[in-house]
Amino acid sequence: MDRTTELHYLISGNNQFGRINLSRAAAGAAVKKANELLQEGYLDVRISTPRGRILLSDEFDQLEG
Repeated sequence: MDRTTELHYLISGNNQFGRINLSRAAAGAAVKKANELLQEGYLDVRISTPRGRILLSDEFDQLEG
């Protein structure tokens, strides 16, 4: 059995019903999903990188570059 662990970008946000937590394997996909959440009205949307850095919405462009 292969026990290698692939690290992912974690995306989280809040809306009136609670908190959502998602993961994506690539930075671009994480930014895309985080922006979709913002457009849907989610608040406090964040991306956590595989190295543990937490980015707020005004910092998402740092992952795209």
